[in-house]
Amino acid sequence: MKERAAKRKPAKETLRANIKDYIQKQIASGVYRPGDRIVETQLAREMNVSQAPVREAILELVSLGLLEERPYSGHMVRQMGPAEIEDIYQTRAVVEEYAARLAADRATPEQLAEMKRLLQEMDANRDLDRFVHQDMDFHSLVMDAAGSAALKRAWSMLRMAEWTYLAAAVTRASLEEMIQQHWTIFHYLETRQPHSAGAYMYLHIKGFGEEVGQHFAEQENTPK
Repeated sequence: MKERAAKRKPAKETLRANIKDYIQKQIASGVYRPGDRIVETQLAREMNVSQAPVREAILELVSLGLLEERPYSGHMVRQMGPAEIEDIYQTRAVVEEYAARLAADRATPEQLAEMKRLLQEMDANRDLDRFVHQDMDFHSLVMDAAGSAALKRAWSMLRMAEWTYLAAAVTRASLEEMIQQHWTIFHYLETRQPHSAGAYMYLHIKGFGEEVGQHFAEQENTPK
């Protein structure tokens, strides 16, 4: 537990992450629709925070591709079609499939123990907001266990795991089902089954991508 406590994020980073989660939740629920403007001052008042972390969260979501900056208009929710979303998730699925295959061969007992502790935390605290960050931590642990610095660097630069909140918010799967999927991945890693670990990881991510793509397609066809 000491190791996990040492990894806790600073308060500023946690606040920024919470604002990012909130914006993604608003997008998922349809409160923010494609083309809607995100007003820093209004959002800061709404969340009772200063503008600085709101601005930082917005800029991170711009780099992630969920928002865009338009000249003289500010920051808007991007219009994304199913094809673009499918491409994003397909890329992540391929990267993490390879990582899971490597991790099944290379994960150390200590890395597997850390994954198991994290999954036990998921089971003990069944909260969606907490799960989203535990999910990202789990996938980061798998990337570390793959033992490829180049692969982890590419994954981190593409910020693939940061779509997790949106996926968790729109999926039809229950929180229990999502947690169980991670236990299944862990089982294949722990029992050293690279092919099964990779295949299941691929389907796990691709399935969420299909649901996010369908969600945005339905929003496109729903009048404001």
